[in-house]
Amino acid sequence: MFDDDFGTETEAIAAARHDADLEQAELDAAGDALYAACDEMDICLHGVVDDHRNRPELPKGHQRCRFCKKVEPFEWFRDDRAASYARLEEAGAL
Repeated sequence: MFDDDFGTETEAIAAARHDADLEQAELDAAGDALYAACDEMDICLHGVVDDHRNRPELPKGHQRCRFCKKVEPFEWFRDDRAASYARLEEAGAL
């Protein structure tokens, strides 16, 4: 009726944490590889941009990514996303 093995729960928690740490390390490595491929191929997938209203120094009709600081016309950030995913898939980065 009573569980006398007090270390079992602690070991299970430690094992679960270890597994989660390994999984997070794999995800971090995959993310780093994806961002490296994006940098190498001059692709921005962040999707968080400022425009001329937020950043008056930007040319009208252009946006700047808040993360990688890429400045391109509005259409590039909107329309080039599908083409960028296709290029990343062809390169084996996705």
